[in-house]
Amino acid sequence: MRTALLLSVLFSFSFVLRANGEDSYKGPVFDSHLHYSATSWAQYSPGDVLQKLDSANVKTALLSSTPNEGTAKLLAFAPGRMVPGLRPYRNAAEKVAWYKNSELVSYTQTRLATLRHKAFGEVILGYREDLETPQMAQYLAMAEEQNLVLHFHTSAAVIEALFEMRPNLKILWAHAGFSEPPDVITRLLDQNPNLWAELSYRAEDIMGGTDLEPEWKTLLLRHATRFTIGSDTWQNGRWQNYQYLIDQHREWLGKLPQEVAGKIAYQNAEVLFR
Repeated sequence: MRTALLLSVLFSFSFVLRANGEDSYKGPVFDSHLHYSATSWAQYSPGDVLQKLDSANVKTALLSSTPNEGTAKLLAFAPGRMVPGLRPYRNAAEKVAWYKNSELVSYTQTRLATLRHKAFGEVILGYREDLETPQMAQYLAMAEEQNLVLHFHTSAAVIEALFEMRPNLKILWAHAGFSEPPDVITRLLDQNPNLWAELSYRAEDIMGGTDLEPEWKTLLLRHATRFTIGSDTWQNGRWQNYQYLIDQHREWLGKLPQEVAGKIAYQNAEVLFR
């Protein structure tokens, strides 16, 4: 056990050295997947959160929370730093079937009128069938009418179905599908000019050992204007390791041409949401 612990400490230390090395990306970051939900409020004040962002050189963040009061708290504390997204539910229990809950449609309409939201989500959709409810049709219509970016955690099949239904939607694909391989991501980005892919949870897929995985490098260069990065602070452990999560991205970004790294780290999200 002591040996395993020592190896873990050494690995973490070596990663920090690499992430802060000369070839890591040092510029500003737009965190396009941030949450400040009720489970974090007691442990991290808005001031604590801003200190973490400052330490990691995160200039702007796309923020959504459960409940949405968390987004309102941070937006009030640092309005110039937060881009508000709206989750269409009020608690963790409602997120399971939000797409067919009639009560939440009126809730969403009311909330959209209270803040200048830029995104709908981040929300989870499991299957193509989830898109076929009357409530989902209303949500998609709201998104188009108010020019909201849909921040969806879902599969490639659901992304394809969304664009078949409404080709003019703007979608930020959370985690680039989480486990979808580079060839699938490439195909969807090639086919859909209104699709962007956010890369939280994908740093270890992109960075293979000491260099970029070849298929990922090709993809990132091919669609340099269509990727963003994020942390996904859905639990306190990820807030605790916030610097590490951002440094993971900085390491693989440093393996790309400087112009491309700057686009993915900050500029693409800035263009999408500003």
